[in-house]
Amino acid sequence: MSFIDIIVGVKNEEKYIKKCITSLQNQTITDINILVVDGLSVDKTPHIVREISGKDPRVKLLINPQEVIGSARNLGLEHSSAEYVAYLDGHCYVGQDWLETLYKSLEKYHKQCRLAAVGSTYSSPPDDSFFGKTIALAQQTIFGGFGTSYTSSQKVVLVETVAFALYQRSTLEKENVTYDESMTQCEDTDFNYQLVKAGYKLLRHPQALVYQYRRPNSREFYRQMVNYGEGRAKFARKHPETLKWYHLIPLIFIIYPTLFLIILLLYLTGYLGINILLLVLIPLSLYVFLDMVYTMMLVVKLGNWRGIYSLLVFPLEHWGYGLGFLKGLLKR
Repeated sequence: MSFIDIIVGVKNEEKYIKKCITSLQNQTITDINILVVDGLSVDKTPHIVREISGKDPRVKLLINPQEVIGSARNLGLEHSSAEYVAYLDGHCYVGQDWLETLYKSLEKYHKQCRLAAVGSTYSSPPDDSFFGKTIALAQQTIFGGFGTSYTSSQKVVLVETVAFALYQRSTLEKENVTYDESMTQCEDTDFNYQLVKAGYKLLRHPQALVYQYRRPNSREFYRQMVNYGEGRAKFARKHPETLKWYHLIPLIFIIYPTLFLIILLLYLTGYLGINILLLVLIPLSLYVFLDMVYTMMLVVKLGNWRGIYSLLVFPLEHWGYGLGFLKGLLKR
């Protein structure tokens, strides 16, 4: 029986999975198992994992016929027997002391509060695409992340949810906590909320760095935001008491264009005067202004004029999330 099991849910991660597993093999805590749970990949991911497993018995491949990440993590937990369990995704890698940092924090702080887990902080890999780096920086801003970024604090803090966290198995078994396999997004949030409802605390550690590759282009990023918005709405419907005012802000970006087009049509047909049209243009002007201001801030931070991509990143994030959230609210 290992001391810590790391469950890695994957699907079509041939580009990143070797780097992910290698980073786990090199942890300062060596008494581990790496359970790679594959969701019926159609690329070389299973082949790469089997090849690594043949050389290192700590690496094990499991098949996830349900394909979604929630079922991957439940399956990994079923096959785990370690005292501690951690989760990671296949398009991520970690520093050598990642597990040690999480474990020491969990041991230290669980004596001070009823602690369920210690989670990680996101960082952008040096070799990520420039578009991916722009996304990462954009989501650290108030305009792009509404202050909810996983990279905003430089100290250990209490949080509402955690990502890529370390849990004590006995806590999960005692509270009978599992992942909701009907959720394709926000499954971590739902999982952690079960622990919060049971009276536990969650911490995020700034030195437990997870290097996460972001979406490499605008189409994939927009699709991800739509899916995330839909998942967040599903979580809100399941747990309405968790809904915060800032979760609803992106809905404005779906409602406003419709309202603007109606007013523009009424103006063009003579039913409304120019003053009403100008009044409705104020929010759009303010949004464009903020988009430009934060874009210039990122251009300076990146030290490259390609940071101008964020002119596109912010609207894609807001409109995508808003559309997904609306879909999630309306879906039965």
